[in-house]
Amino acid sequence: MKILAVIGSPRPKGNSTALLNSFLDGARSAGAEVEIIKPHRMKIAPCTGCERCRENDGRCVVKDEFQTAYDMVLASDAIVLATPIYFGSVSAQLKTFIDRLQCFWALHFILKKPMPPGPAGSPTRKGVLLAVSGQNKDEMFVGARIIFKHVMSSLQGERWAELCAPGFDLPGDILKSPETLQKAYELGRRLALGLSAESE
Repeated sequence: MKILAVIGSPRPKGNSTALLNSFLDGARSAGAEVEIIKPHRMKIAPCTGCERCRENDGRCVVKDEFQTAYDMVLASDAIVLATPIYFGSVSAQLKTFIDRLQCFWALHFILKKPMPPGPAGSPTRKGVLLAVSGQNKDEMFVGARIIFKHVMSSLQGERWAELCAPGFDLPGDILKSPETLQKAYELGRRLALGLSAESE
């Protein structure tokens, strides 16, 4: 299995990055291949709504580093979105990347074409949301969950798992919660093994 991870945090030692690292450690332990996208280090312009992807077989026409990210999406079997929660939503860096997935929305809903299969042969990619909020309120994740739902719908994929971790505010706070990191590790391992997200 090939997993594409998208890091929404600009902090290399942020809580959502730590959560993602545990997830990927679990996935690698079970043999998964991992690629990582860091939108905050890439030149990715916001979607302009030009709709030319509808005339380009569902591929964005803007020539920036999203073109590389587009190919990485197609070359994956699963996609992991990791983000801190800012004002009840995903980070701006991740949202810019997500908005450029509009081309996949056009492929699905306008052009009525299927996603090309991933390396393992399935066109149905599995999706994982990893989110961390400073506030200890589940309502803070509502926006991110809705966005995640629409992302996976546009990618013609499956919302395989969501791990939302509230109450981790300062950088490194989540490292004080080994049980949370273990949950992420186990999810990554189960994804790589082709198991369900929930243990039976």
